[in-house]
Amino acid sequence: MLLMMLIKRYNMQFGMTFSSEAVSTEESRTKVAKLMQETLAGKRGPITDEDIANS
Repeated sequence: MLLMMLIKRYNMQFGMTFSSEAVSTEESRTKVAKLMQETLAGKRGPITDEDIANS
């Protein structure tokens, strides 16, 4: 549920900047949630597939 809310808020601000395959596993969804929180807090820029793979 939290991830869906983060995705909605992130998408409204930045659009989708990474592919849906990037959130295909539980591990990657956890990474994406953390990166989205950082982005929405202004600590980093929009997320890319590369960011997810390298985090």
